[in-house]
Amino acid sequence: MTLAAQAPRRLLRIAASSLLVAVITWVAFALHAKAFMVGFLYLLLVLPIAIEWGFIEATAASVMAIACLDFFFTSPLFTLYMSDRQDWIALASFEAVVLSASRLAARLRHQVSETAIHQQNVGRLYTMSRELLLLDRDEPVGRHIARLVVQIFGARAVALWNEREGAHYEAGEEQIDYEDLQSVSLSKGSEDDRLRGKYTRVLSQGSRMLGALCIVSGTGSGKIDWRVADAVASLAVLALDRDRAFEAKSNAEAARQNERLRSAVLDGLAHAYKTPLATIQAASSGLLEINRLDDVGKELANTIHVEAGHLADLTTQALQTARLHAGLLKVRPESVPIESFLHSDWSCLVQGLEHHALEIDAGEDRRTVWADPRLLRMAVAQLLDNASKYSEPATPIRVHVAVTGTETVFIVHNFGSYISPIEKERVFKRFYRSPGSSDRAPGTGIGLTVSKEIAEAHGGHIWIESDLRIGTTFYLGLPHKGLEE
Repeated sequence: MTLAAQAPRRLLRIAASSLLVAVITWVAFALHAKAFMVGFLYLLLVLPIAIEWGFIEATAASVMAIACLDFFFTSPLFTLYMSDRQDWIALASFEAVVLSASRLAARLRHQVSETAIHQQNVGRLYTMSRELLLLDRDEPVGRHIARLVVQIFGARAVALWNEREGAHYEAGEEQIDYEDLQSVSLSKGSEDDRLRGKYTRVLSQGSRMLGALCIVSGTGSGKIDWRVADAVASLAVLALDRDRAFEAKSNAEAARQNERLRSAVLDGLAHAYKTPLATIQAASSGLLEINRLDDVGKELANTIHVEAGHLADLTTQALQTARLHAGLLKVRPESVPIESFLHSDWSCLVQGLEHHALEIDAGEDRRTVWADPRLLRMAVAQLLDNASKYSEPATPIRVHVAVTGTETVFIVHNFGSYISPIEKERVFKRFYRSPGSSDRAPGTGIGLTVSKEIAEAHGGHIWIESDLRIGTTFYLGLPHKGLEE
């Protein structure tokens, strides 16, 4: 309330205080009361005035009371001299009591008001948290939060920037600058303009940035302070993180359903391909067996037979890959001799390997690894295929094995290619291809994913080291479970 609006009410209170002093004076004078008793009655009047109405009204009442006490009850009567020192002491005592009582009352009123506001805000925060738990999945969570703050807290305007969605949501009467909100999100700092009642908060959980929230406080019951802004921001963080968890769960379930469907389709296609491929292989073998073809015909029939076998192997690999993604493929580990495994024919599984010298170092003789030979062959073949695609022409590809205290590591190194630190984890994601890789070499982006899943199916892991000068090295580590030396 402004001073101009308070003035008439204050004048009315001063008049009422003066009237009460006059009534006490008239009654006490009529009863011939002693000055001490009259002063006590005045004090009893001034105290509640100071508590209920304030310092100014109580001061006016105390000055009038001292004047009446001097004029009607102290000698010489009906004379206002204030010559006695006791009158000044009484007036000072009255003022001290008035000041103390009014300050105490003001503090109590302020605390009562703060308590009421605090209880109101707690109730509002509880209502908001309950509404956020009943979040409507059909409405963006950012819009839902902004609308709730306006409805529940009476804010004039609310704006929320959702970093994950890259979306901006608003509610209320005023417009909030979108660029200012986004800049606060980027600077990761909160801002308060308490004169305008504008509070901007960064929404983050740990080191993960979620967005930013700006609240413009309303007036009256809609007034918001910085503590409420902090609490609302915390609820917004919980709601955004909960929404992200819901979406991640939904996406994971959808991905599982899609994976089951994709695996079922690929399984059916792989089985469907195997029958005609087996027929082609049998027919080409028959043509070679009857020995009625000329040299050109024999070469063509042999090519058909080899490539049909290659397609059969690729079909089997595709079927195993589908089952591996779906978690249906069982790992059947056994003791695999490393020497014979590495010196097997890789050309039937890896295209383009004939353009590179394959340098193999199996390490010590008679060393074995505990693994599923079919899956291990598939995993190493994918690493060799990646190396042949991205290495410089005519450069060698090196394959060797290192044994540590806990695992056997298959190492494939090629020259020329480079994988940046940012992409070292991305290249193992399904269908991911580095920028520009499509122009350099064809592919689907699932080969390294297969190697990673096979390593993890064995309880192992896979990682990369890459350098612009010496090239790229892939490491596939398998644990020593059941290792036979």
